[in-house]
Amino acid sequence: MNIVVAGDCEKHDFILVAAILLKGYYNNDVMIISDNHRHYQYFDGEVSGIQIRDAEPDVADRPDIVLYDWHHGYPEGLEDEQIVFATSYERQAMEHVDKLLDQKHMPILLVVIEEECGLGLKYVDRYYPVITSKISYITSAERRIDWVHDGRVNLKVDKDFAGAVNDFLIEIGNVPKNDIKKLWQYARKRGE
Repeated sequence: MNIVVAGDCEKHDFILVAAILLKGYYNNDVMIISDNHRHYQYFDGEVSGIQIRDAEPDVADRPDIVLYDWHHGYPEGLEDEQIVFATSYERQAMEHVDKLLDQKHMPILLVVIEEECGLGLKYVDRYYPVITSKISYITSAERRIDWVHDGRVNLKVDKDFAGAVNDFLIEIGNVPKNDIKKLWQYARKRGE
């Protein structure tokens, strides 16, 4: 399962939690490949059993589940990938989604990373009418910064963030809704 989450915004917290929960559900190896190593450098190539790799050089041995955290353009050479776009309310992030849509990539889902500003989800709905499925969560400096510097992921997260990850797992990861609560409990119990 190749899942591309493309967008010029900080979404590594979302990718990390989704990867950990997918690993727990499928009991399979999971890898994160990113074209922006800045947010993953303190994890030393691994966190909670999730392999983390740079886009360069090309990774030869890929597990069954790979999440692509892509910031610049779109990864090449993939087949049958599930496409997700991510954006914040910043101009460059929204322009990046425009560019991806112009390249004829059509996402299954749009992840909106919210922060306090004059824009809101209604604006995003009007701006991207072709993307019918959207999920959102409020950004958290604690998640984005502390996790990176600690080199580990804390699964005690805000309710809106957990809800967005749950929707992602159901829509993209094919995790049944009935299994979500047990999955979080299992992952927290394992200390991941």
